[in-house]
Amino acid sequence: MTGKVFPTDRMTSRERLLAAYRGQEVDRLPYWAKVCNANWRGGQPERIALLSDFELLDFIHADGLFHLPHFLRAVSPHVTVEQSGDGNVRTVVTHTPDGDLVAIWTTDPVTRSPHPTEFPLKTAEDIRRYRWLLKDARIEVDEAARERMVEKHRRIGDRGISVHGAGTSPLMDLVEHIAGPVNTTYLLMDHPDEMNELIGLMHANLLKRIRRMAELSPADVIASTENTSTTLISPEQFEKYCYGHLCDYAQAVRGEGKMHELHMCGHTRALLEKIDAIPSSSIEAFTAPPLGNTRLVDGRTKAPSKTLIGGTNAMVWLEPVEKIRAFIEGELAACPDRRRIILTTAGEAPQKCPAETFRAIGEWLPTAR
Repeated sequence: MTGKVFPTDRMTSRERLLAAYRGQEVDRLPYWAKVCNANWRGGQPERIALLSDFELLDFIHADGLFHLPHFLRAVSPHVTVEQSGDGNVRTVVTHTPDGDLVAIWTTDPVTRSPHPTEFPLKTAEDIRRYRWLLKDARIEVDEAARERMVEKHRRIGDRGISVHGAGTSPLMDLVEHIAGPVNTTYLLMDHPDEMNELIGLMHANLLKRIRRMAELSPADVIASTENTSTTLISPEQFEKYCYGHLCDYAQAVRGEGKMHELHMCGHTRALLEKIDAIPSSSIEAFTAPPLGNTRLVDGRTKAPSKTLIGGTNAMVWLEPVEKIRAFIEGELAACPDRRRIILTTAGEAPQKCPAETFRAIGEWLPTAR
C-alpha cells in the first residue's frame, strides 16, 4: 500500500497524519471518515459493505487511523469471574473474598455497542470488594494476540497510522463502567477515604499497564479512552481526579517515544485550557454542536498544543453534500490556521450517510482552501 489516494498527493497517508499530529505542514487536509466498522457497513449495499478497509478508504479518498487489537490482560490472584449471556444481555459475577460484585451489560442492537445496565459498585461494601480486583494484580502478555497486533501494524504500512487503546482513567472508569455518574458522586461525598484509596489503586494499576503497552506496542499513538464530558463530571472533578492521572499516562507514553491521545468526545469546552497543559499530542473525537460543544476554533485557540481529530458530528453528515461542504468551510475559516486538524465524522459515521457522500467530500477537500 502506498498510502496515496490522489495522483497529486505529495505525502502518503502516514506522512500526512504524522505531520498533522506534530503540527507540521501537510499537502492537504487529512481526512478520516469512520466507516471501517460493522455498524456503518451494516447499512450499506453489498458492493460497499464487502470492501476491505483499505479499499473502502481508497474509494472515498480518505486517510486511515487503524486501531490495533489488545494484547495485555490483568490477572488478579484473589478473584474469579463468571459470565453468562441471554440474548443481548451479559451478566458478569466477580467473586471476591468479601463477597460478590454483579454487573450487567446490554448490547444495543442498532449501534452493536455494549453498555452497563447494572453497575458492579453500588455500596460502601462494594468498594472493599472491588479492591480485590486490584490488589496484587499483574499484567500478562497474550503472545498470540501480540503477534496479530504486530502483523496488523505491519500491514498498515504507509496507508495510515496505528492507535492502541490504553484504558480509562479512574474517575471516568467509575462514572462510565463501575459505579455510574450519580453513584460515583455520592460515594465520593459519603466515603471519601475509601474512594480515594480505591482511585489510587486503580491509577497505579492502569499506569503499570500503560507503561507496558507503550514499551511493547508498535502503535504510533497510545490513547486514553476517556469519553470525558462536563455533562458527566464537573471541571472541578476533572482537575482534582483526572488531570494529574492523564499527565502521568502521557509522560509514560512519551517516555517510550510515542504520542499520547485523549479520547474525549463529549462536552469539553470548559476543560480545554486544562487539557492543553497535559503533555498529550491530540484530542479525539473533537465534536461540534449539537452532539458536542466544541468547534475547531475553540481547540485551536484554547488548546493550541493539541491536534484536533474531528470537527464535525454525525448530524452534519446527514445533510446534502453542499451543506456538508459549507459547514466544513465555515469551521475551517474560523481557525487561525489549518495545522493540527484531522477532519473526521467525530463519532462513528451514521449508517444513513452513503459512501458516495464521503467520496464527494474526499474529492473536494484537496481543492478546499
